[in-house]
Amino acid sequence: MRRLLTGLAAAALSCSAASAQTPPSPVALPQADVHVVLGWQNLLVPQPQDRYNAWLNGIFYGGAGAGWFWTDHLKTQIDLGAGTRARQYRYEATTLDGNQAYQSSRLSIREQNVSIGQQYQFFRNQLFHPHVGGGVELVRETRTEEFDPLIVYDSTGRVTRLVTPARVEGPTHHFLARAFVETGFKAYMTPRAFFTSDARLMFRGGIDEVLFRAGFGVDF
Repeated sequence: MRRLLTGLAAAALSCSAASAQTPPSPVALPQADVHVVLGWQNLLVPQPQDRYNAWLNGIFYGGAGAGWFWTDHLKTQIDLGAGTRARQYRYEATTLDGNQAYQSSRLSIREQNVSIGQQYQFFRNQLFHPHVGGGVELVRETRTEEFDPLIVYDSTGRVTRLVTPARVEGPTHHFLARAFVETGFKAYMTPRAFFTSDARLMFRGGIDEVLFRAGFGVDF
């Protein structure tokens, strides 16, 4: 009996000591993060008459951004970025004095953008965080177009006639606003450093830009 009472007393003391210990603190959640990304930009630039060759694909893109966490799942993010210059060959058929002519040109286009959006991030204290989001993108678009001479062949007189000489229009700057939706993920390599990737669709009347990005960031 004495041994039993001694064992019960030891067990009680052990439980009391365990309950007096401070419980482990939860994993600290980030308040903000920053990142740098590289990617591929695809722009819809309508042709004068050819709607099948309107996409400019594979434009190299670079950017950086920062985000602020309001809750475990909601984050506001601001991004800055720019694509390399893309070129598009364009042509337009026209009729002058009953004679068919073709106006050809080479368009050079480049975009710089800033965007602000809201993300919903899934999971808490996980190594992998998918997210969805949306927001607004503000764009500064620079265009330069080089026109070839417009020459008409007069079938009646069997001579060619110069209608307009070669010319260059631009550079011109346009400011655009687009809505966007996105989906992506963060995958942690260390407790603070992460790999990030996302895909964005931009809208202005319809989808006119598709952007794929990947990069690295760190939490604060």
